[in-house]
Amino acid sequence: MSVHNHNDKATTAITATTTVGTNDGLLDKPNTKKELFGDKLFGIGSMQGWRRTAEDFYKYLVPLDHHAFKHWNYFSIFDGHNGIDTAKNASHLFDKYLLECFHHVETKIDNHDFERMIKDTLVLLDKNLRKIVHDQSGSVCIATLISSKQIFLINLGDSRGIVISKDGHVLAATKDHKPSVLKEQERIRKAGGHITQSPNDVLRVDDTYAMTRALGDYAIDKHIIAPIPDIIHYPRDSTAAFVILACDGIWDVMSNEEVAKFVAHQASNTALDHIVSHLLDHCLQLQSTDNMTAIIIKVD
Repeated sequence: MSVHNHNDKATTAITATTTVGTNDGLLDKPNTKKELFGDKLFGIGSMQGWRRTAEDFYKYLVPLDHHAFKHWNYFSIFDGHNGIDTAKNASHLFDKYLLECFHHVETKIDNHDFERMIKDTLVLLDKNLRKIVHDQSGSVCIATLISSKQIFLINLGDSRGIVISKDGHVLAATKDHKPSVLKEQERIRKAGGHITQSPNDVLRVDDTYAMTRALGDYAIDKHIIAPIPDIIHYPRDSTAAFVILACDGIWDVMSNEEVAKFVAHQASNTALDHIVSHLLDHCLQLQSTDNMTAIIIKVD
């Protein structure tokens, strides 16, 4: 599924049609229909794949607005789980919350304060989503804010963003919020949660959650599955060529370095949305069984 916006055009939503299979929540065969679009600046693509439902939502604003942030661009992916309400509403609202917060700043602020504002905005969004989410869903988020001088990567959960050079070297990358991360294990145990693992399964929080931070998931104490993102920034200088955002359907089967090389190898002679299409096909061939969404943004 998608929510997208370009130059203040009306936001639309596209819903994928599914054929329900019987194999452990997966279809009998993958739904390989893709949503693909882009221009010289970016390429976006999404595929439902083997999952019964499409729970990824993405959005872009180029520019972020036509006033104070007309030189900023915004891209995001919200990867839902256990339903779509959280991802759908968060994708629709996050940029609006950001702009509301930013427009109250009358003076220039440093990166530390800017990052604190973004974190506070996601915490507020999570609090208010509780009033409008009507299922038991949650959502992780990977987003980027790109100005003429800076690239900010905003990560909440197990999606991921990377900044790469023209020759495919990874210059910056977010870190996943997963139960396998020792720092997250310590935080969860202090909050009263438990790290568990069933046979032939990944580590989970309280037998349920494969990520340790997310929006929604109101059935569990929010101190355990926290809505607090990590934010990294990288200068938009001559070393940076592309920003790549993707959900875990990509990263489950490819490393940061593999994705970086895959994109860089094709970038000189292939449109960005076509590269995304090739990436989705490649991950399906590598046996990814999740929804897959990726965004490639040119920044050089």
